[in-house]
Amino acid sequence: MKTPLPKTFHIGGYWRGPNDVVRHMMLGLRAAGAEVFECNSDERREALDCEGRPYDRGTFGPAWLRWNVLRASIEQFQPDLIVCNAGGLSFRPEIAERLRRSTRLLGISLSDPDVFAPATSSIALNFDLFLTNAPACVSDYQALGVNVMELPPATNAEFFQPVAARPELDCEVLVIGRAHLDRIEPVRRIAERFRLHLYGEGWESHSRGSVYGDDLLLRLELRSNCPDFRTDGGPVMRFQREGCLTFLRRGRWWPPNGSGGWSDTCGLTAKSSVFIPPKPEAVRRAGRQRVLSQHTWKMVWPRIVEELPHKGTPGC
Repeated sequence: MKTPLPKTFHIGGYWRGPNDVVRHMMLGLRAAGAEVFECNSDERREALDCEGRPYDRGTFGPAWLRWNVLRASIEQFQPDLIVCNAGGLSFRPEIAERLRRSTRLLGISLSDPDVFAPATSSIALNFDLFLTNAPACVSDYQALGVNVMELPPATNAEFFQPVAARPELDCEVLVIGRAHLDRIEPVRRIAERFRLHLYGEGWESHSRGSVYGDDLLLRLELRSNCPDFRTDGGPVMRFQREGCLTFLRRGRWWPPNGSGGWSDTCGLTAKSSVFIPPKPEAVRRAGRQRVLSQHTWKMVWPRIVEELPHKGTPGC
């Protein structure tokens, strides 16, 4: 008999709109059977204390949750678990310590290693368990004494469904992500050799702007497809593609198995051959089936919950 999922108070913002990974994680938790109170921090800015800084989602420091603002909702809901999902969100240590006497606290970072130094290294100890999207950061958290594990890659199959592709969206390489220093040179070299479609913030050239919601879904569902690169969503984007029945026709997944980094993408610019599977549609369908059976948030959340310590009677 499966252990029921805990009654969960989920706190997180959806800055990328309806397809934001934080929202899809919350929906996956609900789909897995948990009773979830949805607290959208973008709609509750009064609950955030950034110590005089603009709210920057952990880029320059933590976003402390104001207990006096959230207390009534939390005490009325009486959760067994409180999730602070990305954005540098955390209760201050004294509040977190009090909550953890009876309620489990789970923290999540989706932007490591960028936010480790300014934000998450300062808040991770406030949680019973902390999840990071960056495998390289696990040892850094452990050195601080944090109970940490790598966030399993997953997607929301309810949103990332097969859709009809559009010829004008065909490209050889698709890159979706922000312009960080370690990404600029690889993207420039890729643009010289391939038909690149680039989406994201901060690019000085080649960018087609930001993309959200159904527009993102259309670009992931390309019939001639393209090599994948580590993006703001990390390996998660890889599974979102397989969830859309995509397959690489002009190259293999890069970096292999979702590992490596942006510097590894330079190796693609030296490749001139293409890889075309003998039965691409069959491979695409098999990939989607693998995602549905192993790598959806609905499937992943029970595994995360199993790693949480047990507590006493719920309450605050």
